[in-house]
Amino acid sequence: ISGELCSGAAIDDSITIDDKPYNPFIKCGCNFADSSFCRITALKVYAVDVAGPIPPQLWTLIYLTNLNLAQNYLTGSLPPAVGNLTRMEWMTFGINALSGPVPKEIGLLTNLKLLAISSNNFSGSLPEEIGSCTKLQQIYIDSSGLTGRIPSSFANLVD
Repeated sequence: ISGELCSGAAIDDSITIDDKPYNPFIKCGCNFADSSFCRITALKVYAVDVAGPIPPQLWTLIYLTNLNLAQNYLTGSLPPAVGNLTRMEWMTFGINALSGPVPKEIGLLTNLKLLAISSNNFSGSLPEEIGSCTKLQQIYIDSSGLTGRIPSSFANLVD
């Protein structure tokens, strides 16, 4: 991905993140209060053999609503800065080599509808704060490395 990020396909409303020819893909939205700027709202880097840690700059993209980094070779942990992405609705990290605990700041993603972290090397259990994600409808944690009980706060997830 290079050049002017919020141009061409990135701002073409007829193209979605799910369109197969577009990978990697960036989607931008230009309808924010400060409408003089377009913002990255979706990022897909799916199954393209990206290796290494997730760049810390990702956690500054606070307008993201859809993030798909599945089926790569990502390593390292999810940092507490994941909580910066408060507009996030769909977050997919499945089939990577991510490790460490799932940070409690995941609970700050109160718009989250889907969380997919299957097939990784996480440790510990899901944080109790996951129950703050009351819009969560789908969660994929199989083969994630997580252990322990399902948090009692899951009772808050009624969608």
